[in-house]
Amino acid sequence: MNDIRLLKDQQREKHPGFDSYIECSTRSLFTGLATFSLGFAGIYFLQQFGQRYLPYTKKGNILVATIVSTVAAYKVTSDRMRACQARWMAVEDKYSVLQETLDTAVPEGAAAKEVLA
Repeated sequence: MNDIRLLKDQQREKHPGFDSYIECSTRSLFTGLATFSLGFAGIYFLQQFGQRYLPYTKKGNILVATIVSTVAAYKVTSDRMRACQARWMAVEDKYSVLQETLDTAVPEGAAAKEVLA
């Protein structure tokens, strides 16, 4: 797993959209990391400017900035990863977002019984 090019070459035949999925997921993870870093810095420095109006200590500032930026980074990363997964499933021949929804909505036996009736 250390050589991403080798992994891409191995999976290219079976999964045609694997290259773009790896790039998209990497971009998503780095976007989440950037969201955490910039969010933490922004919230922390905003708290420093308004320190006299806030009821908590410096440790509290760090805790609040960490919690808020973690939640924001998680939301951004999970949304972007879901989009990457949906795009990869749309590229694959045997999967699509619609097919997955239809498979979970109607059981196989129920659809066959309706056709026969």
